[in-house]
Amino acid sequence: MSKKVKEHKFSSFMGKIMPYVAVFLVILGVAKVGTDSKNAQASSDINMNTIAASDYNVSADQLTDLYVVASVSSSFDLVSVDTVAGNYVVASVMKETGQTNSDKIEKPNLINTNISRGVDTYVVKEGDTMASIAWARGLTTDQIRWSNGLKTTDVNVGDILKLPTVAGIVYTAKAGDTPESLAEKYGSSAEGIIARNDLEAKGIIEGAQIVLPGGALPLKERPEYVPVYTYSYYGSTSDRRDMVVVHDNVVRSGTNRMTPGQCTYYAWWWREVNGNPLPGALTGDAKYWAANARRLGMRVDNTPAPGAVFQTVNGWYGHVGVVLRVNDDGSILVREMNYGYRAWVVTESTIPANIVGNFNYIH
Repeated sequence: MSKKVKEHKFSSFMGKIMPYVAVFLVILGVAKVGTDSKNAQASSDINMNTIAASDYNVSADQLTDLYVVASVSSSFDLVSVDTVAGNYVVASVMKETGQTNSDKIEKPNLINTNISRGVDTYVVKEGDTMASIAWARGLTTDQIRWSNGLKTTDVNVGDILKLPTVAGIVYTAKAGDTPESLAEKYGSSAEGIIARNDLEAKGIIEGAQIVLPGGALPLKERPEYVPVYTYSYYGSTSDRRDMVVVHDNVVRSGTNRMTPGQCTYYAWWWREVNGNPLPGALTGDAKYWAANARRLGMRVDNTPAPGAVFQTVNGWYGHVGVVLRVNDDGSILVREMNYGYRAWVVTESTIPANIVGNFNYIH
């Protein structure tokens, strides 16, 4: 066999085995690192110190290198597997979010799988009030308070609030919760809960924060609830005569920014469906309605009239209803929601003439 033929065969042979040699050398090198965990840790620290520099951006090539090392370490169960895998995760998160400092990754959590798409977070800024935040987001202050377990509307700069992305409340799921059970208890809808929180596939997870569209907290679950408190104006429901439950077809409305199921929601709805809607800026608990109405230029006095909203500041939230008729004896026939009963229940009754003057009337 000639010398040229031998050289050709040798070159062909080397060409075939070189890739395997290269892979072997890489594996051997990684294995060497894995056998000395202290050296591997030191080397990894140096790499991540470089990546963590304040003016450093993770490149695609470096991310690829870290991935290869992490994969090989995992395949051969090397001592350094946890370290190099952790480095790859940190670097990939930094590249994904555009961060240049790994120290920032710990706070806040970049990906919180415990919060649904229906929940937003807001950091209170200088000049913010809960009322202004509620107005900007199309919410009520009650919805914000209840979503954050707050007894009052006081907020401070830097406070982090959980806000529903639709009128409703933020709720932390408990074991055994279903969209149907939550809808029934909190006045929401099962379909809305599923759609707003992307629950079609995963379902409700215990501890997850989800939004209940149109929902409201029952009295005893509200953070401001006092067990000895009973909802009445002057100590008892004797301020009403001939009270009966009626069944108005109260339809949810996108223009009604009050808390569903409450007295303010019904008064707003009644005025709207009867052709005399209240101004959009009239918001807040019932006890503020008369003062807010005056500021908006509405007529507020102590003289009842059909179609007027009657209002009192008594009780924790105050109360409102609507006047249907002024009777010849000076008493008034009224309708109201959530008086002496639970949320959504509408009653019709007569307020005696001697009590009529205790209310404000918003015309």
